Amino acid sequence: MSPALLLVKSRSSASYPARTPSGRRSRVADRPPRADPGHHAGAVRSAQSGRPAGDAGLAERLLEVIDSGRRTATYKLAVLMALLDLCARRSGQDGRAPDVLHTRDIAAQVAALYWPQVIPYRQPGSGDAVDLRQITAPRAAIVRAVRTFRQAAEAEGATSLHLARQRLAGQYEEMLDQVEIIVTAQPLPRLQAVGTADKAFPFLYDLDWGPRETFTARRLRRHGPAGPVIRLLPGAGEELVRLAPLIRPLVEMHWTRMVAQINGVAQAELDLHRHLFGSGRLNPPKPLRDGLADLQQGRCFYCLRSLSRRPDADHFIPRVRCGIDTVENLVLADPACNNDKRDLLAAPPLVATWASRNTRHRDHLASLARAARWDTDPDGTLAVARSIYHHLPPGPTPFWLGFKRVEPANPADALTAITGP
Repeated sequence: MSPALLLVKSRSSASYPARTPSGRRSRVADRPPRADPGHHAGAVRSAQSGRPAGDAGLAERLLEVIDSGRRTATYKLAVLMALLDLCARRSGQDGRAPDVLHTRDIAAQVAALYWPQVIPYRQPGSGDAVDLRQITAPRAAIVRAVRTFRQAAEAEGATSLHLARQRLAGQYEEMLDQVEIIVTAQPLPRLQAVGTADKAFPFLYDLDWGPRETFTARRLRRHGPAGPVIRLLPGAGEELVRLAPLIRPLVEMHWTRMVAQINGVAQAELDLHRHLFGSGRLNPPKPLRDGLADLQQGRCFYCLRSLSRRPDADHFIPRVRCGIDTVENLVLADPACNNDKRDLLAAPPLVATWASRNTRHRDHLASLARAARWDTDPDGTLAVARSIYHHLPPGPTPFWLGFKRVEPANPADALTAITGP
């Protein structure tokens, strides 16, 4: 069952002053906004910053973070796990989750997560042990820092993180500096972004810096020993604690699968998953492709550029939302657009174009499906779309509008496009 089904009411909004723990305004917050309107003017904020993450909306966004196929490292998953743990570990006397966290806390929790993972992995039935990669890029600063510290600790006879912190306190703090620098600059501001763009839509926390910032240990310490503040949005910490039993197994599963893919281990499980549930990629027969291409006048459904010789067949309503492969749910897309959209829901203007196509060419689409021996269900396909957009939280919600374009819109506008005014 989706976590979204287990959640309840929306919460009220709140605004936050950009201040450090000492009460002074931070230097980052004091900076004037950047001129580039495509980013967040130096802070991870949007029109919704401070908008309450309604329970269904928070679950939607958590699932997007966990299930995203765009990750190139496990860092975002590590930060999400750290948030789950810290919202419980830093709770108050009344049991309520904290209102703020700090980057040093996140770094320490992330380092603790990677501590057991830097042990060389020995595959069952194999005598070889390998250092598991956690990132597709050649350099992995966080993993390298934790591994180097663990090797130094083991040389001193400290095999647990607890002992290592005691016996090599200075080296531990140096390692945390490296982890904190990376966590603050990369996964923290990017975790709440949607799609491939840097633009963030805060639903868990608010920051005073954006994804283009760079950090040093000295700059971090200007905010005190705990580092810059991470302000949790109203009710977000409570929901993370409440959802932890559901979210943690999902994070662990996706983390494991990502490491398996990066390192080429445990391929049998991945192959079995593809066998049971499919790869998510469709390869319709040529007559159906040709018919859709003619219907789209040889242009990508999304960017309207001329289609390549081998365009992608895309599920307009993402397969992860509902595994509906009907011809009415298929469009031909440029591979760049398809890879960028992936499992994101399309924005209302695209929904209007899609719904109009299905209505105006209803009989033609059914004819194409019959000729290609493909499934057709115009009413069922629209019902799926109507249900999905109906169950989204009200108010501004991030939708995919085009290549590297994610914009907030009201789901009600998409519903109007599907059902009519």
